[in-house]
Amino acid sequence: MRKAAVMIGFGAFFLTLALLMRFYAYPKLAVIPSDQNTQQTVTDDHASYFDADTVKPGSGKIITKATVVANKEMTKKASKELGRDVIVIDQWQTTDNVNDKGQTAPPPMDASTQQYAVDKSSGGAVKWSGNMLDGKPTNYEGQTIKFPFQVDKNKTYRYWDSTLGKAFPMKYAGSEDIKGLKTYKFTQTIPKTKFTTMDVPGEIFGLPKGSKLADRYYTNDRTVWVEPETGVMMKLQEKQHQTLEVPNAKPVDAMLTTSTMTDETIKKNVDDYKTKSSQLKILRLWAPLLLGLLGLFALLLGLFVSLRAGRQRRAARHERRDEREVDEVRHDDDSTLVFGDHPQSRGAHSADERGQY
Repeated sequence: MRKAAVMIGFGAFFLTLALLMRFYAYPKLAVIPSDQNTQQTVTDDHASYFDADTVKPGSGKIITKATVVANKEMTKKASKELGRDVIVIDQWQTTDNVNDKGQTAPPPMDASTQQYAVDKSSGGAVKWSGNMLDGKPTNYEGQTIKFPFQVDKNKTYRYWDSTLGKAFPMKYAGSEDIKGLKTYKFTQTIPKTKFTTMDVPGEIFGLPKGSKLADRYYTNDRTVWVEPETGVMMKLQEKQHQTLEVPNAKPVDAMLTTSTMTDETIKKNVDDYKTKSSQLKILRLWAPLLLGLLGLFALLLGLFVSLRAGRQRRAARHERRDEREVDEVRHDDDSTLVFGDHPQSRGAHSADERGQY
């Protein structure tokens, strides 16, 4: 019985531990870290663009650098205001062309600053009064710096586009290994959209000298490769086309590029998250499954031993009771024989005695 109790105790312990790992420990760890600090570099060696330095079309290498940092002070403020756990992200991004000397010169071709709150688990934007894009209040939506943990390839996500200041659908387009790490590939197509106007020299359109107010249009085919367990993007590619347009003139390319994350950036992403992905999967699936099976086995074995011991005890009791009953019957039979002979002996003795007289 003691063995059964020990087995049942171990079984209950393992089952409880499995549940704690899956439903307590995992949700605590499957969050964006509060010390988030990453740098991503995207390049294209053969881009076409409107060169602000020379005020005319140019071509060559462009570099886009993005820095993403968690703002701890604003995170506390936003979490308190919203009454939920969020993390506030500060993001700086610049795009610039590389000159003949392999250098970039200020100012950059394009630059933006962003501050926004996201859900710590899903990575989705959260509505908050402090959300800003280039210093202007902005209603962020959709995924921003990452996808949710446990990415669902059957789901269409909405992914934020900072150029247009809105989210667009992004759909699963297959699986692909990136440096030995399995990823989900998602694609997004942004239709041609006017997003600003700017003064440019009329000469770039073949028009007479003088400033022209041109509409600037933008379209983008964006592809991201996402590690499915963590939801972190391992690789990014953007096929972006921006044009400057004025009436009665042929559009001029302001940006024509297929920009991809550098190999160094991709390698660092894989190195940083390959182990984290495995650890989270063990904590979410394999460890609870193994402990659950061990717990269930120990529990069932304990119950089996307990039931078997119970049957053995009942059988032993029945056997002892049967033995007692047999002993009682034998005792009764012996008693009947003794007391049955005694009167006969006494009777015979009396007759003999009478015969003597």
